Amino acid sequence: MQAEVLVDTKDLTHEEWLEYRKQGIGGSDAAAAIGLGRWKSARMVWAAKTGFLGEEKDNDAMRLGRDLEGYVAERFIEKRSEETGKEIKLWNVNQILRHSKHKFMLANLDRRVLKESALLECKTTVDRKNEWKIDSFPEYYIPQLQHYLAVTGFEKAYLAVLVLDKRWFNYYEVDRDDELIEYLIQEEKDFWESYVLTGVMPPIEEADLKNKIIDKLYPEAKEGKIVHLDIGINELIEKRIDYKETENKFKNLRQEVETKIKDLLGEAELGFYQGQQVVKWRNINSSRFDSKKFRSEHPDLYSEYLNESSYRRLYI
Repeated sequence: MQAEVLVDTKDLTHEEWLEYRKQGIGGSDAAAAIGLGRWKSARMVWAAKTGFLGEEKDNDAMRLGRDLEGYVAERFIEKRSEETGKEIKLWNVNQILRHSKHKFMLANLDRRVLKESALLECKTTVDRKNEWKIDSFPEYYIPQLQHYLAVTGFEKAYLAVLVLDKRWFNYYEVDRDDELIEYLIQEEKDFWESYVLTGVMPPIEEADLKNKIIDKLYPEAKEGKIVHLDIGINELIEKRIDYKETENKFKNLRQEVETKIKDLLGEAELGFYQGQQVVKWRNINSSRFDSKKFRSEHPDLYSEYLNESSYRRLYI
């Protein structure tokens, strides 16, 4: 293996591990760093590496992935051994690896496949969009795998997945693609040198619309502060006005259609067409706390349990 060992992770705290991650681009950052991220954007990676924002907070999905990583690895051993007739052994890599030449490229491998020039990446997921097939997997994982192959010099990556909602396990073989690796190295190098080292934010992209990175980067306005904008702001404002008008138009059209459907259902809960249910208008019962009445009758208690929050609203 050509990679250098940046640090042994076995005795690191989670906070120490996060600090080491700031020293380069990891496999899970690769797609986002080159503008192909599905959940994470280049600006999110930049914010984590520069310390402008912390790493994404741990959640149940991340915890589940870690807890089931060993199980997924064992399933890979079982299935691969059965298919090849050979004994498959894995090594748990408790290290952050670094490319021997391109020091900004890091790798946290799940497992190394012994007696092969190969690594194993373990995934636990759900597949609401039916993207995981017997012979194919979502392409946004390819940059991560090829990034790892670039760092390690290995010839092959195995991707093992446990699809929870389908109760289904599978694994895939991905060969080293030197042409793609050269592209990744150059694009990651450009990202690291142009944005992370300079502190300059990458431009906004589609993924930023979902992760609300702007709200996280600028959570509070400096009261009275003015910024002088160029002429491009006029075009953006005009687009926003046009889109808002279009949104309201289609919102009204949607409500009109829904009203007609409700009129057809009348008192019925279910609507059928040619023996198949096509629509449902069901009863929803809910209990809500009457905060106005509570405030009026118990003002002291209301004040005691009141939590203030703030957010920014855009006015045009």
